[in-house]
Amino acid sequence: MNDFFLQELEKLRKNDEQYEAYLCSDNCVVQAGPGSGKTATLTMKIIKLLHEDIISPRGLACLTFNNEAVREFKNRLRLLGYTPKQNVFLGTLHSFCLSSVIRPFAKLFINNFPDTIRIASQNIQNKFLQKAMDKHGITEKTYVFRPRMDRYRRTFIDRDKEFWTKDDDCAYVISIYEELLRSNSYFDFDDLILIALHLINSYPFVRKCISARYPWFVIDEYQDLGYPLHRIVLNLLEKTDSKIFAVGDPDQSIYGFAGANPKYLAELSDRSDVKPIRLRLNYRCGQHIINGAERVLDLDEPRNYRSNRGDRDVGEIYFYECPKGLRDQIDTIVKGILPEVLEEGYEPKDIAILYLDRNDAKVITEILDENEIQYSGERDQRYPRTPFTRWLEEIAQWSCGQRGKKGIQFRGLWAVWFKMLKDAQHLVCENKLSAIKDLFVNISSLGNNPNMSLHDWLNRLDERLNLKGLLSKRKQYPEELESFSRLIDSTQTHEPLENSTLEDFAGCGPNTNRISLTTLHSSKGLQYDVVIIPGLEEGRIPRYNATTADAIREARRVFYVAFTRARYLVYLLYSGSYENAYGRSFKKGPSRFVTELEDLLGVED
Repeated sequence: MNDFFLQELEKLRKNDEQYEAYLCSDNCVVQAGPGSGKTATLTMKIIKLLHEDIISPRGLACLTFNNEAVREFKNRLRLLGYTPKQNVFLGTLHSFCLSSVIRPFAKLFINNFPDTIRIASQNIQNKFLQKAMDKHGITEKTYVFRPRMDRYRRTFIDRDKEFWTKDDDCAYVISIYEELLRSNSYFDFDDLILIALHLINSYPFVRKCISARYPWFVIDEYQDLGYPLHRIVLNLLEKTDSKIFAVGDPDQSIYGFAGANPKYLAELSDRSDVKPIRLRLNYRCGQHIINGAERVLDLDEPRNYRSNRGDRDVGEIYFYECPKGLRDQIDTIVKGILPEVLEEGYEPKDIAILYLDRNDAKVITEILDENEIQYSGERDQRYPRTPFTRWLEEIAQWSCGQRGKKGIQFRGLWAVWFKMLKDAQHLVCENKLSAIKDLFVNISSLGNNPNMSLHDWLNRLDERLNLKGLLSKRKQYPEELESFSRLIDSTQTHEPLENSTLEDFAGCGPNTNRISLTTLHSSKGLQYDVVIIPGLEEGRIPRYNATTADAIREARRVFYVAFTRARYLVYLLYSGSYENAYGRSFKKGPSRFVTELEDLLGVED
């Protein structure tokens, strides 16, 4: 155990709920509210299990929601002294299903299962979906029908049951779509989970092997991972000796359109063989912000979250009515709010503008550009964030001198490189040392000039490592070649990254101190000192077509997630009316969430 682990352990001991979760030796569900230190609890639990509870060669599987979470956990575990091990899986649910279930077992139990698993790119999926829709006479656009199909496919997974044909259109199109994928030797990501579930549910041998290898499963963001994962977990709980340590928050379940539902975490927590623990101490938000957030949720059962700051820095919530519409709101942000918070000493990188949709983003970026205000975010047309482009960012960080225990370790870069070579069927096992040397020499030969043009650096790296050639042979990851090409294109003349340098790409240059722009949904997992949310009109949040109780509750959770990104200041802007994408005006007043907060705080019209 290193010094950092001992320091973190001492912090856990001061929080009774976190320490109880850390010590728990039974199945456990940790309901972790915003800013409650769930990542610290989860990663410390992993270290404890590996050092004290699990006897090698058995290990554990840690499943996360997305690759960004994987990256965060790996960095945190490295600081705690963890080094990658063969008996530990740390990755997304999709990658677990592929590497730990489908590859070892599918050919044993599924007739004519292909030797090579190819993941269909988004373009290929859309092509097959269009053919399936055409065959059934559905005239909707694929981007309109796809969310409906995906949600149905992830919810109704027992196809031998009568309710599978509850929606005949979806059931038929799914069958044709999957047939087209299979006949062309393709799978999509939903296939991976559904096939893995079939193998685990149907074959005791598969369950026995998985349980023998992984006596513990640690699962992050359980509320977002959907019904198929819930079924996998129930199979493991009820039919094997594996134990579950799940972390999540039903109040932050915001992906209903993708099949997520907070009831699955609640069902797991209510089981008699599972110990529930709630983390109530918030290390991020001031108490006023916590109280406001809880009001928005409109809960029957109060959460009673409390700030670790107590009565200090309780946070402030400000309301701005801008009657002339969204542009009036953004002008108020640019000419009033931003100068004020910057004058108070907040850095641009500590400020976020959270918006509802791409139409709002267009207005926001236009006005920020007009006023020469720099910004960054996942919707600013920079480049796609994929595991491969993240790996390139890490090479850039290593090249800029961010190395060692608190930086990028070369063995991590090498591990990804080795997997790329294997996936491209390059025979490197016999000459591994030479391949490591080649990677080191090629990266080092580019120099460590932080001011080098990103365009030049990427092209030289591609030339030395033949990255495009390797990516074109990785049939399991078709999107990576496209993402790399888009990254290079974004550095061309008149493109967003035209003037970017190596240190900008690495995240350590002066241009990284920018205001963040992101959607309400994508803000999940982030935190800022100052959060600004424009566009808060009734009919937009909640949306005009959110007519069911479930839809209203999900809209509340989306707003709650955005609201609780703030440490100190929240600014809420509205006009009382809005225009849709076609120029039609609607005057329904401010969002009910705004008026509820104003009533709580005693704000007068």
